[in-house]
Amino acid sequence: MSKFEAYTIDSIALLGYLADRLPTKVDEIFKRAEDEDVWMMVPSIVVGETLFTLLKGREVFGRKIPLDKLMIFLDAVETSRTMHLMDLNIKGWKLVLGINLPELHDRMVVAIYKLSESMAILTDDEEIRGLKDVKTIWE
Repeated sequence: MSKFEAYTIDSIALLGYLADRLPTKVDEIFKRAEDEDVWMMVPSIVVGETLFTLLKGREVFGRKIPLDKLMIFLDAVETSRTMHLMDLNIKGWKLVLGINLPELHDRMVVAIYKLSESMAILTDDEEIRGLKDVKTIWE
């Protein structure tokens, strides 16, 4: 495992993972994270957004996802050596100020990506994908 091979996930990636509906390359990265072959950064805001979506009973990728699946994921993060729940520190909040996105949660995800020096954000978010200094994967 490379010390520098890390990925940050966005809410759509976590929801897609829970619904078993990820694009092939993103799914491979999640599997590598499960096998502790890559680092996966899980921003706390992503867990919050995912929980909110599931509590509202919204369908994701045409499926209703039971809360149990999120709990299993959180248990995996808790015991994994390479999957990390991440919050913003002062440096991160300062980064948030300089990120040109309309949504606070997207700014927070990008700040975690920058702080962790991740290789890419796993997302289909067009606004995040439009940032010149951010690499994304959704294929």
